[in-house]
Amino acid sequence: MMDSGQYSISIVSILKQHVKRIIIIACASGLIGYGISWIIPHTYLSTVMVLPAEQKNSGMGLASLLSGSLPSGLGGMIPGADAKNSFLSPEIVLSRSLAESIVQSKALDTFALFTNILQEDRVETIQEALNIDTRRSGIVIIEAQWSTQYFPGYDTKRRAAKMASIIANAASAGIDALIKNKSMTSARRARIFIDTLLSENKVALDSAYTVLQVFQQQNKVLELENQAKALVESAVAAGAELSKAEIELSVAQQQYQSDAPAIDLLRKKVSSLRTQYAKVQNGGVARDAFSIPLSKLPVLSKSYVIMLRDIKIMEQINAYLQSQRTQEYIQEIRDVPAIQIIETGIPPRKQISPKRLVFTFLTICAGLVITFGIYIFPSIQSRNTKISDD
Repeated sequence: MMDSGQYSISIVSILKQHVKRIIIIACASGLIGYGISWIIPHTYLSTVMVLPAEQKNSGMGLASLLSGSLPSGLGGMIPGADAKNSFLSPEIVLSRSLAESIVQSKALDTFALFTNILQEDRVETIQEALNIDTRRSGIVIIEAQWSTQYFPGYDTKRRAAKMASIIANAASAGIDALIKNKSMTSARRARIFIDTLLSENKVALDSAYTVLQVFQQQNKVLELENQAKALVESAVAAGAELSKAEIELSVAQQQYQSDAPAIDLLRKKVSSLRTQYAKVQNGGVARDAFSIPLSKLPVLSKSYVIMLRDIKIMEQINAYLQSQRTQEYIQEIRDVPAIQIIETGIPPRKQISPKRLVFTFLTICAGLVITFGIYIFPSIQSRNTKISDD
């Protein structure tokens, strides 16, 4: 049996015997790897640095109400939400809609690297080329990469780098358009919803006006509060005059004979005032178009107040909806950028893969492993077998 020290010495001796071969194979592997790194496809990466634009809740918040959040207004009863950055999700960058918009823009149609791809595969190729990286600071980095074919020349590599920058910039523009369209669609949906409510409220308000008009005509109501006040004042005045006349008649009856002309005159006066007081109780003069019996005032007042209340509420809703419609219409046509581009994509000068030094090192390691398997390991096995036989 051979101890560990003898075993280590035997490995070292075998390595010394094959040192030249090891060096040659390592150098050859490195040169091969370095050469292959020029032959295999080169991948170029271009980035665009963007910051989602600040989004604020508009108006009383009907658009936000439609999107599922609380309204920010309602007459100031609910405080408005603070402004916040819109969320730029990876799903937008990796969406098929964005890739289709890049393809339809025809920004890549001048490059053979793109036109050689089948029409039905172009969208998927663009999707695979895009990626997104979000930072805690809120900055979003949109990445686009493109690879050459085998045996790339200088012009081919330059075009691939250019294509990566075009895709990155087109993606940022497409994202801006998608978010804008979504915002406009939300505002348009809110405006249409408001138009529907506004139309329904106007119909209800017109019906309420008609009902109030019929009520006023049937019950001789114009301004019920003023009418009631006038009726009460008339009744008080008529009652006071009647009371005075009755007192005068009582005093006269104590002083004069019952058939005295003064008493007869007072009796006629009391009779006339009683008739007048009765008419006042029944709403005044019969031919008066707006005379209301005092007995009906409580019921009429309640009905009239309810009608006025409903009309005032509908008028307030109508004014609120009208202001909201104006705000949503402004939001719909407003051209506000959805993202702020901090840094545009430029054609990269160097490829991200293959990295030649790393690739060369890996091929050297692979060559050494192959050398060990072909030459070193069999020699160690042969020497161990020979020592065992001895």
